[in-house]
Amino acid sequence: MSAVRSSPRIRAEDRDTVRVLVIDNVAKRNALDFQALEELEAACEQAAADRVRCLVLRGAGDDAFSSGFDLAEMGLTSPRGLRPDEAVERASDVLAAVPCPTLAFLNGSAFGGGLELAATCDLRVARAGAALGMPPAKLGVVYPEGGLRRFLGLVGAARTRELFFVGRPVDADTALAWGLVNRVAPAAEAEREALALAAEIGANAPLAVQGMKRILDLLEATHERGLSGEERAEIAGLRRRAFESEDILEGRRAREERRAPRFSGR
Repeated sequence: MSAVRSSPRIRAEDRDTVRVLVIDNVAKRNALDFQALEELEAACEQAAADRVRCLVLRGAGDDAFSSGFDLAEMGLTSPRGLRPDEAVERASDVLAAVPCPTLAFLNGSAFGGGLELAATCDLRVARAGAALGMPPAKLGVVYPEGGLRRFLGLVGAARTRELFFVGRPVDADTALAWGLVNRVAPAAEAEREALALAAEIGANAPLAVQGMKRILDLLEATHERGLSGEERAEIAGLRRRAFESEDILEGRRAREERRAPRFSGR
């Protein structure tokens, strides 16, 4: 049986060079369903096409980032024939492939697939008091390889085991100590701090930031086997493109003239 579609689940809000994607399912604490995950994929692909410089993911309202996959659809399959775990993994992979830096603003608690989406982002800013947890062991679910790998990369083997084997949420301060989030901000300041960080990233030279993101992704993916000749050539091309760009000249001029640079991404 396939899930039934309803109102839009993902809203996009542009703020200069930053695009904010809002998971909008407040009645269910921004739970993810098949529709939300498909819309998120489309929104990520559109952000790449629009050359957005920083992409922010957050939950609607002030209470929850996402409560995870909607249990009401747990036994269903998507219109594309995907199980819930497969749908979360596919959306996470599309989010990871966005060329620009991505930032999760954890405006509230995040669980399960919601926390995996946050872990997929390059950076995470959490509101103080937010709870973060991975409850598959309490639901009888073996979590997919891709999601487990993301947490291994973020917090290491010991913390990943604790997070998944125990299934108990951790608070934002613990998540910060573990490296699961980059920053924790007081509730009244968290949104401003998250968006200010995104705007600061968006103001930097796009070719430089996106080039470094791609190289970091390659280094993480190949740390066990090392870079191939083709991957080394790709990295050299990314560096050459930046060194030959108009933006590198603009950056030098701006420094000499003691002003903010105006990067064009060319």
